[in-house]
Amino acid sequence: MTGAADDGGDARCRLAIIGHGSWPSTYYVPGAQRLSDVEIVAVCGRDGERASAFAAAHGIPRSYASIERMLATENLDGVIIATPPSDHEAAVRAVSESRVAVLCEKPLALDGEGARRIRDLLADRPALTGFTLRWHPLFRELHDAIREGTVGTVKHVRIRYLQSSAATPAGGWNWHFDAAHEPLGVVSDLGPHAIDLVRWMLGEVAQVEARSRTTITERADDTGMIRPVTNHDDAELHLAAESGATAALTISRVSPDVGVPGSITVEVFGARGWIRADSTEEDVVVGTASGIQRRAVPVTSFADGADAQLSDFVSASRGDHREALPTIDDGYRAQLVMDAVAQALRTGAAVALR
Repeated sequence: MTGAADDGGDARCRLAIIGHGSWPSTYYVPGAQRLSDVEIVAVCGRDGERASAFAAAHGIPRSYASIERMLATENLDGVIIATPPSDHEAAVRAVSESRVAVLCEKPLALDGEGARRIRDLLADRPALTGFTLRWHPLFRELHDAIREGTVGTVKHVRIRYLQSSAATPAGGWNWHFDAAHEPLGVVSDLGPHAIDLVRWMLGEVAQVEARSRTTITERADDTGMIRPVTNHDDAELHLAAESGATAALTISRVSPDVGVPGSITVEVFGARGWIRADSTEEDVVVGTASGIQRRAVPVTSFADGADAQLSDFVSASRGDHREALPTIDDGYRAQLVMDAVAQALRTGAAVALR
């Protein structure tokens, strides 16, 4: 990789963000600010004025409306692609002309073919998929408990990923409610995280069953115009892994607002016990014949893993790829499961992955 460290000067990793929405603002920028060896030096977006405003708001030195111009001007070590999924491939194609490392948000693409193209374009460099939950301290602790064999062979996993962001029509229309950008709605948005957790815990998925619904069919956009919701806001998925283990996923962004904007609960059932982690609680709880054990993990915010994620990305960009990081191939394989979910929703039947 090229970067400022090559010049014998500042050894910080120089990153740029492609995209200027709420996720970079609330996750990546604060995460980078907590790291002494990382600097976000530029932001790029198709809307030059919004990119400039984002840069000014977060103390980022420069903004661009062209990825190509940014890459030609900046001496970067890596880029974070945090645009809507429909724009990922174009950004990856632009970046593939350089040698920078890439962290691409999930889902990689709108379908498996698009994800395959992205995987192939990035095959020659360090690249990660932004499956944020792999860096959340609670779920890392849960994963460690599984790997230690604490509850024996895992037989079943239950995941409830619930948000209240769209629980009423007051949560207005935006691109998340447009099937052109998120074909399956909440399944395209939150589903990749849950599916990646299943693959991380159980291995490859062999079969999918799915049901979904749209509970609020119209919303007003920011001009007041009433727009149709063309995708789903609530879903149930059932996955069978090649190992024989199963998983049940409840995914919703219309969960009732009870004062918690979103939560993820993961329950793991093994041959000798169970494990439970909830993003609103500070313990991973393990139950076996010996009793209940609580493993303290004093964090509850989804943003708590941002600095660890960026630190691992920096290490990967420098050639130190650590175990269990979500690769671009992981993003591609999760998209294949998403494609099977889409087919299951169309046909109402179980779908086997090949």
